[in-house]
Amino acid sequence: MAERPGLDAVLLDAGGTLVRLDFEWMAETVTALGAPVSAATLRRAEIEGRRRYDRIRGFGRADGAPFTPPDTAAQIRAYFGGTLDAAGVVAPALEQFGRRNQESGLWSQPMEGARAALDGLAALGVRRAVVSNSDGRAEKHLRDCDMLRGIEFVVDSQLVGIEKPDARIFRIALDRLGVPAARTLFVGDIRSADEAGARAAGTHFVLLDPFGDYAADPDAAIPGMERLAGWVAERFAVASPSLAPGKEGTR
Repeated sequence: MAERPGLDAVLLDAGGTLVRLDFEWMAETVTALGAPVSAATLRRAEIEGRRRYDRIRGFGRADGAPFTPPDTAAQIRAYFGGTLDAAGVVAPALEQFGRRNQESGLWSQPMEGARAALDGLAALGVRRAVVSNSDGRAEKHLRDCDMLRGIEFVVDSQLVGIEKPDARIFRIALDRLGVPAARTLFVGDIRSADEAGARAAGTHFVLLDPFGDYAADPDAAIPGMERLAGWVAERFAVASPSLAPGKEGTR
């Protein structure tokens, strides 16, 4: 049996990983526009939103030709447009979604199982930090959803001027932790940003893939955050909790 790799730290994405879209509000908004849809339907359809987001960013292209992704607005339209299309929604909801995201944020609900995942990682003795493509409000949304407890710090792309999949945003976190990439795991939900970035930075990676039809490698995916600590314990040699740095509660 192969020796398990050592693990000192886990970096986590924010939106879609520790906090999620407010599918309930989205469903109410779309329904009010005359296209009845459930939160569960939108949650399932969001996987198509991820795929379209990946495609518009050029993820998986094999031709090797130079590629510049379209602007952020086009990427957001691809993501939410793909979600609505997959849900069978024809209502013009993108404007309402955009307004809500600008005002209070759409990734505003705690991800199911995420708080338990963070507590489980703490029990294993691994350090925890966040690396997020965000608009400067990642820490606020995490705090509002009780996801900052036990997180040492948050690297927000808007504040550092670099976003995933650029490996440099991961290196900011790794340098701050003082932990090598080879002894770090990144947890995320978007292949073109999270998986590609983690691979470029040299960290291990696991994808949040709730329906089992998005990941390229099922062994590097979990269906829900409640499975994360167990997945880590099975695959890595982790530090003793008694030796873990006393960072609980810092950011």
